[in-house]
Amino acid sequence: MAIKGLEGLHKGLRVAVVIFYSIATVLTTINAISRYVFRYVIFGSEELCSYSILLVAFLMFPIIEAKNGHLRIDIFDTVSKNEKLKKIVYIIRGIFTMGICGTLVFYGWRVTMVAYRYKSASNVLKIPKDILFGVTTLCFVFAIIGWLCILIFNKRRPL
Repeated sequence: MAIKGLEGLHKGLRVAVVIFYSIATVLTTINAISRYVFRYVIFGSEELCSYSILLVAFLMFPIIEAKNGHLRIDIFDTVSKNEKLKKIVYIIRGIFTMGICGTLVFYGWRVTMVAYRYKSASNVLKIPKDILFGVTTLCFVFAIIGWLCILIFNKRRPL
């Protein structure tokens, strides 16, 4: 049940990633054509593209973590043939990752609250930064939830 919910969450994150990546791609293409053909720059397009790509990176983080697709040093996987050792290393890596993500959630929440309190906004489009910081912090929460589901409910390796 929990794994199915996690897979549903990942499906929603993938849809959001496709939307933000499409926005960045289309806007960059239109802006490049507009700039070179019509000598006109679309106001705020670079900022919107930057934020879209940033969100793509953070929204993909929980999915990559759950699929075991992140960069890592896999010396234990290549050197050791002992499945029990590999599983112990996998569990330790999950706990360590949850600790790092927990720290990032703590400080991300603080930064989000400061941005909210001071009504911080982006330079050109005046996008509230607390929303951007909140979404990135929420992605670390999703990564923690993913690792908990994998370590507690999923007896096999990654999803």
